[in-house]
Amino acid sequence: MSPTPIRNIPVNNDLPINSIHVISQHWGLILALLAFIIWNALLIFAHLKKNTGFQYTDLELTALAMGGWPLPALLFSFIILFLSAFIPAGFILVIAAAIILSSGWLAVRTIWENTSAWALAPVLIFLLVAFLRLGFVANLLMPLYFDSAEHYRIIQELLAIGNEANRTWPTTSYYHLGYHAIIAALTIITSAEPSQIMLLFGQLILAAIPLPIYFLIHRATFSKSAAILGVTLAAFGWFMPAHAVNWGKYPALLSLVLIQFAFGIAILKKRWMFALTALAAMLIHTRSIILLIMLGAAWFLSFAWEKQDRNKRIISFGLTVTLLGLLIVLVFRNQILSPILDPYLIWVTLLTGLLAAAVFQAFPHLVIFPILAILFMLAGIFIPVTSSLTLLDRPLVEMVLFLPLAFLGGLGSIRLPKFATPILAVFIIVNAWMTISFAPSKCCQLVSQDDSTALNWMGRHIPKDAVIAIAGVDLNVNAFGRPMRGAGIDAGIWIKPLTKNETLALPNTTDFASTEAHDLLCRNGVTHIYVGERPQSFSPDFAEIIPEWYETIFSLPKTHIVKVLNCGK
Repeated sequence: MSPTPIRNIPVNNDLPINSIHVISQHWGLILALLAFIIWNALLIFAHLKKNTGFQYTDLELTALAMGGWPLPALLFSFIILFLSAFIPAGFILVIAAAIILSSGWLAVRTIWENTSAWALAPVLIFLLVAFLRLGFVANLLMPLYFDSAEHYRIIQELLAIGNEANRTWPTTSYYHLGYHAIIAALTIITSAEPSQIMLLFGQLILAAIPLPIYFLIHRATFSKSAAILGVTLAAFGWFMPAHAVNWGKYPALLSLVLIQFAFGIAILKKRWMFALTALAAMLIHTRSIILLIMLGAAWFLSFAWEKQDRNKRIISFGLTVTLLGLLIVLVFRNQILSPILDPYLIWVTLLTGLLAAAVFQAFPHLVIFPILAILFMLAGIFIPVTSSLTLLDRPLVEMVLFLPLAFLGGLGSIRLPKFATPILAVFIIVNAWMTISFAPSKCCQLVSQDDSTALNWMGRHIPKDAVIAIAGVDLNVNAFGRPMRGAGIDAGIWIKPLTKNETLALPNTTDFASTEAHDLLCRNGVTHIYVGERPQSFSPDFAEIIPEWYETIFSLPKTHIVKVLNCGK
């Protein structure tokens, strides 16, 4: 099962209707999530407004604040989770309401008299993009891909922290605990199902991602139109990062908001806030710190390059472009890594390159900066850290490359006539509507209606000590190292987080009719086999072929639960 999107002709005509349907179904939860994001953004905006004076416009600061909202959100979530271990849920809601209302009132009081109406513009853009993004979840029963099942499990463990018997670290390895803490806190406050929060919150994260780049481009060009084009490119220029929700990459997406905010705070020269933001980004997604180091190195090297004499600049620029070209060729020729380029082999990327070339003489170090950032990111997927990990993995690089490209495009548009930039922005949006699917990818939808029915049945009828065999494949997302063993490829991956039953991932090609396979099941204490609806799931025919070994105890047209028999014989 490949995480690469299927490039078919998308149909987005139903998207507004789907968005309205989602809002009508979940309006209460959506309003709560929107209020949560805007409240945290308000706190950041008030802090920036109070500590920067009139150096920056309200439009700039609000756009940047829409990238900083996860910072107070993370602190608030840790407080809520800590209190949940000792205080009843009713009191937690009272405390949460008191924190939100009091801090919100103080923030409004701080900014009330000296804030322009332009401060609302990024919020309105966020709400508009959020409306479009919410249509994505219209027909989804559960979050997509196998990563989401692990996110769900960790969230459930955090929610059980109030039970003394369950006060254990929720994962055997560090796994983006900041994201899970936020979702767990939202679950406590809203009493909603975590899977629904994951789905809806993921789309709202996507809507916020493009906004902070406005601040970065505006600081470089002092052009509103250039900054708006950068936001448009970040939101609609490529099918990344939006496609990453198909892979359940919610922590990485959330970290992209904070990474941009951290860079903006560095421009503001707020060292302590930068340190806190970098820490928060790392808690939300571990590799954020690597991306921040790469961006920082690219920034300082671009300044150092600009200070060299002309000959050295030509030589070093040629070397940089040569290395970048070599890395692109290596990525293109590598079967595992080549999907990185799929989102970017389109005319929009060529356009950003042409725009950047047009302003190279005016902004040399600002053009070199994103080029170096791309170089470092691509190099990161070839640098081994352990026997199974590289510095950056393929999906992360694929979903992050849009940022330096959007910066280049926005920067380069400064040379366009004023009337041309908004026309180009509209054309990019129309192009996205016509050529990029806003619907879930079929590659990553693991849970169908039949699967959902089967999982609910298992929760009621399968013993808690049962062990379930599920289908898996080996998946490699690194240039070097061992592949990920037993990656889930159907709804079986949700059995453990939903029913608490232990599972054993076996190759989806397992021949259960063979003696070896039956012996393997018995040795591992497997009591049941889950046959999902996905094409890569186990074939259900074995139960009829050898009835003395297997019995189908639940059956729908494409989903089956098979009991393993005669292990004692």
